[in-house]
Amino acid sequence: MKYRRNDRILVVGAGRAGVSAMEEIRRQGFTGQLAIVHNETHPPYDRPGCAKGLLTGHSRPQDLRLPIADGLDADWHLGRRAVHLDADAHTVITDTDEVFEYDGLVIASGAHPVAPRGFPLGEPGIHLIYGLDDAWALRADLQRAAKVAVIGAGLTGSEVAYAVRSMARDCVLIDSKDPMTRPLGEHAARLIAPEIRRAGVELRTGRRVSEVYPARKGWALLLDDGEEIIVDIIVASTGERPDTKWLSETPELDSSDGVLCDSTLRVVGTDDVVAAGTVARWPNLQYSAEPGRVGQWIAAMEMGRAAAKTLLSDPGAYVEPVTHLPRFWSDQFGLRIQVCGQLPMEADVALSEMRPGRRDIARAGVLLAYQLDNRMVGLVGVNAPHAFTSMARSMIATRGAITTPVERVTSGRTTLAAVG
Repeated sequence: MKYRRNDRILVVGAGRAGVSAMEEIRRQGFTGQLAIVHNETHPPYDRPGCAKGLLTGHSRPQDLRLPIADGLDADWHLGRRAVHLDADAHTVITDTDEVFEYDGLVIASGAHPVAPRGFPLGEPGIHLIYGLDDAWALRADLQRAAKVAVIGAGLTGSEVAYAVRSMARDCVLIDSKDPMTRPLGEHAARLIAPEIRRAGVELRTGRRVSEVYPARKGWALLLDDGEEIIVDIIVASTGERPDTKWLSETPELDSSDGVLCDSTLRVVGTDDVVAAGTVARWPNLQYSAEPGRVGQWIAAMEMGRAAAKTLLSDPGAYVEPVTHLPRFWSDQFGLRIQVCGQLPMEADVALSEMRPGRRDIARAGVLLAYQLDNRMVGLVGVNAPHAFTSMARSMIATRGAITTPVERVTSGRTTLAAVG
């Protein structure tokens, strides 16, 4: 092993990637000092859960805590934000002016939410949903609200809208595209939108918010078509950016869009630093040599483990490239949504109905297979858990691509094909 008993490994970030890295470091046999620095005061928790049961009261903050391996033996430094990395001196400085020395470093600082331009953050009734504190504050306001506007209909925004409707509050969901187009692709989004409407959500698709200003009771949103919507509270879920500001003055690193890593998650320009999770930009050779980022929970867990192995590897030893098959799921509006692989816009798409003839195709069950060059590279299942699981297992076994062609695929449009 590269590191000895007296060496120090520091992990910045206690999200899914950081915790997984710490657990793997100990699992690999490192017996030296292991420390973690994290900007929040809460113990590690499941961030995706913040947009679900916590809002409705079905979950408490302690229900979201991440399970941590027994005997981890780590020094926890919560409530400290990393503000500078000196790669030459092997130190990380925090906003509390503490200096943390390291022999090996794991960058797992995650991302931060992006607010819409002109959004009146900090005002009562205005929420940017991302972490535990955000969700807890929104939960309190939802108890008194009658009508809620959600800006951004991605995965999180749609889950918030579902939570709002399950509490019998009126909800307006605003986005320039159909709900969940970005994470699921336009074909699946087109099928899901009617189910969201059927649940009582007012959709404003193809619209953008031009202005937000106080109303006599609550807040007013002015849309780009001139419509004014009056609500009690506003929630924004409009994306995230990698948390790399603290690395901007470290010349050895490229942190222009996440931290640039090689195929093993070793940070380019260093020998003793790795990165994992949303903050890492690396070439996932399963798909492309072009570096990119993945912001999913499962990816963070797998990348944390892989980064730890890379960090501990002996100098000059071969390290297998870190590849990842994207996959995630969501339960909302009576729909079990599952995704595996990539969903490129240029792919052919085959749509298979679980119950042919039903008008509510998504609720009745549907499977969408994405195919490029006679290889299935992506899969979306809606209320089709058994069929999805069967095909997803094949994708995992073949490392992301089934070479058997999917029948009845046509370029540029959706084809219907019944599944027995």
